[in-house]
Amino acid sequence: MNMMYIARFARQDLLRAVGAFTTMITRWDEMCGRKLFRIIKLISGATEWRHIGCIGDTRDNLQLGLFSDAGFARDRADMGSTSGVFLALYGYHSFFPLAGQSKKQTAVSHNTVEAEIVAADPALRTSGLPALQLWKRLLDRPLRLGLYQDNQAIARIMATGRAPTLRHIKRTHSVSVAWIHERVQSPGINLNDWVSDVMAADIFTE
Repeated sequence: MNMMYIARFARQDLLRAVGAFTTMITRWDEMCGRKLFRIIKLISGATEWRHIGCIGDTRDNLQLGLFSDAGFARDRADMGSTSGVFLALYGYHSFFPLAGQSKKQTAVSHNTVEAEIVAADPALRTSGLPALQLWKRLLDRPLRLGLYQDNQAIARIMATGRAPTLRHIKRTHSVSVAWIHERVQSPGINLNDWVSDVMAADIFTE
């Protein structure tokens, strides 16, 4: 629990590892003990690391950026995928992390495209859209949410709303492609293609 508190408020790079530990509490084995020892050594050897943000722009130059990513079948025990979400306030001279999330998906995905679209749904619904309304009031001006994706197939599905091979995900994952398409087409959201090497949400899925 102490590590979970640290991961949530100070070291979001630990969220994926700590989240994986929580799923093993009732079936702890020797390998889990070794992994726990390794992460404790990492924490004790990196006490100087800090969670920081900087704001060097006026309020008129600040924007919201939402990054979503998925690790397909990262859990080898049950082939479950992991969703990663990162939300930040940014500008020409600003970058301030607002939220990070690493969560195991509730159903097994069949491919990377399915895992990525399942990760994008909670990113928009629980992080992006609430933050957009909040920061519109705080900055007292119209604001757009930049949604960043590193998978071109996912970006095409979001833009067109067509995914014939993913008709089943509404039942298996409770995710609606049509809803995501409607949100992406709304005036307050910009969909952007991003480079995988600098995908900010990747650290929450590996």
